[in-house]
Amino acid sequence: MDSTVILRTACAALTAALVFGPVRAADDWQVLFDGSSLEGWTTGGAMDAWVIEDDELVVRPGGGRWLRTMRRYRDFHLELEFLVPEGGNSGVALRSSAHGDPAFTGMEIQILDTHGRDASITFCGAVYDAIPPDVMAVKPAGEWNRYEIHLVGDTLDAWLNDIPIHVAESLDDRGYVHVPDNPSPLRDRLTTGYIALQDHGDPVRFRNIRIRDLSPDPDAGGFEPLFNGRDLDGWMARGEGIWTVEQGVLIGRDGPGHLFSDRSFGDLELRAHVRVNDGGNSGFYFRTVPRPGATGSWPLGYEAQIDQHDPRNFTGCIYDRAWAKKPITRDEAWFDYRIRAVGDRIQTWIDGTPMVNASIADFAEGHVVLQTHHRGNEVRWRDIEVRVITPDGDEETAK
Repeated sequence: MDSTVILRTACAALTAALVFGPVRAADDWQVLFDGSSLEGWTTGGAMDAWVIEDDELVVRPGGGRWLRTMRRYRDFHLELEFLVPEGGNSGVALRSSAHGDPAFTGMEIQILDTHGRDASITFCGAVYDAIPPDVMAVKPAGEWNRYEIHLVGDTLDAWLNDIPIHVAESLDDRGYVHVPDNPSPLRDRLTTGYIALQDHGDPVRFRNIRIRDLSPDPDAGGFEPLFNGRDLDGWMARGEGIWTVEQGVLIGRDGPGHLFSDRSFGDLELRAHVRVNDGGNSGFYFRTVPRPGATGSWPLGYEAQIDQHDPRNFTGCIYDRAWAKKPITRDEAWFDYRIRAVGDRIQTWIDGTPMVNASIADFAEGHVVLQTHHRGNEVRWRDIEVRVITPDGDEETAK
């Protein structure tokens, strides 16, 4: 270990003691796995591949895929313990999508039996295919290890067995998918998502999983998917756009055109991950109906704008009805869009930052609509979800 790493390690340890030590009160934390049930977890694979033995979560190899939380997290402090067998492989995904590979929709902190080896971009403690750990801190196979992961905004700090392995690491241009000539910069990946554990075919064990949610707008729970990650079931296209589903992503190209949800909503909360190409333009419509007599024209309803370049109607604004102070999104990068409409109170957030909070009484009910705006346009959507709100704030079944 060179002198620079030693200094960084010492400084990080002092920072951890000063910053994180006082906040470990029980009521600051949410238990994600209590040793008795998998309530709050789901998977796109086989749930019975994840079993509980002796208060521990155990991977039963063969079909479990990634086990993920049912709530999303943006900023958080996560703690867990893991035991990796000889030659074993697993991982902890952060800010991942419900569809696609969590290691690359968000990022993966690697779990691997690499005790005694030099640190690398794919060994234990690495942000997989992106950032190597400062030191190799994993214990020999068969011993329990403890991860502590602190992720806020674009800054990552992590400890393995109380040894700092990532110190104020920036989520920047580093990162690729399996090979360097397939870049996937961390700065362009999802900014909010699920915590997930990997079934890599090895009997890895987990215990004492808990999280302290530091997000500015914590997930309220109770959302249901509007997009299934496989096809356009539940949606109807109008106009000239081309709509496809590719590797769990709903993509609208060219246009102008719109994709309408089959279901109609009044008071609701919407959220989705969105990404547009360079110069792209789109809209996240709600309480919207088709314009009578013209399939290719702009619909009638509220449009939560998606445009990084319009000086007035930029991402987060309600088009021509309510405006925010400044744009905070970028082309070619994912961002988290959240919309809440209750009565005439309309609110929007981008990556947890409040954008609009206005009283607008133009539309009371309608469809959720996605827009592709013009020739050469490309807009991508992940994890489109809705929570219907009744007057007392509870969920209800949509029409």
